[in-house]
Amino acid sequence: MPSQRVIIDYILSCLSLRTGIGLFGQVFFLLTLLIPTTGFAAQTTILVLSSGEAPVYKVIAEQLKTQMNSSCASQAGPCRDRKVYELTYDANNDSLVIPANTKLVITLGLKAAEVVQRLNTGLPTVHALLPKSSADLLLRSSNQTAIYLDQPSDRQLKLARLITKTPHIGLLLGKNSATIEVEFIRKANEQSIPVSYRNVIAEESVGPLLKELLEESNILLALPDPTVFNRRTIFNILLSSYHNKVPVIGFSSAYVKAGALISVFSKPEEIALHLTEFSIKYLNSDTTVLPNPEYPKYFSVEINHSVARSLGISLPDEQELIQFMTDKPDK
Repeated sequence: MPSQRVIIDYILSCLSLRTGIGLFGQVFFLLTLLIPTTGFAAQTTILVLSSGEAPVYKVIAEQLKTQMNSSCASQAGPCRDRKVYELTYDANNDSLVIPANTKLVITLGLKAAEVVQRLNTGLPTVHALLPKSSADLLLRSSNQTAIYLDQPSDRQLKLARLITKTPHIGLLLGKNSATIEVEFIRKANEQSIPVSYRNVIAEESVGPLLKELLEESNILLALPDPTVFNRRTIFNILLSSYHNKVPVIGFSSAYVKAGALISVFSKPEEIALHLTEFSIKYLNSDTTVLPNPEYPKYFSVEINHSVARSLGISLPDEQELIQFMTDKPDK
């Protein structure tokens, strides 16, 4: 008897579905013919699509399954009767299948998000590990939402105030982060924190624009925009900021190791926990309407103590900083 994969490939070739579809150029509507239904129909499926083999995707997918198993074990209904499937982006594979009874799709990274967008399955989808600028472009389609990669403005501004009582924040905005300008400046104005920014049109202009910015500001906030902050530019950005005694707030642990004073970011385990809570709440709800996009609920802070000493900056430890940044201001 031919294997399921052989059957899938044959049907796809007969229907001419392979051409130009790429990964997940799907046989979604054929799935009930190909996957045994015995003991499966009652299960609710969560599909996790990763953009590749990077460790961060694997950690989140595994943590999500572990946390779902732990949280749903004592619950009844869809949460308990669920199955988490993992699929990984592979440009050489175009016959992967969306499982039957899929109620929620979770994408990790841009490639997986774009694939789901092209498929237009209509399935409820939450995108993770995407900057707000990229996610918002995808969310123009219905029945999709996101947990942004970016940290919320309020959180970054609180951290800036903990570094210095009179922060003046500098921003280098590229094409992927330009949309942050209005929201961030509005939030900064609410806290009476001045902001200077420069729009980076070409990578060659990063140096001159950074020089101007460092003369106006006393904190540089790095954003997850690869058109500005990338392997070709980051060393000079950090070195110039250090020489000008302007501390840098980064968005990953790697930035701290490279020379930023501090970073605020969400670890893979923290993203997985947020996704777990999101998934359980959605599965247990009676609605098929997804909630609005969210910023990461859980986050970490990491300090480069050597840079702090060199700049003469005294900071509480990481857990105290997190507590300060989490506390709501007094009314």
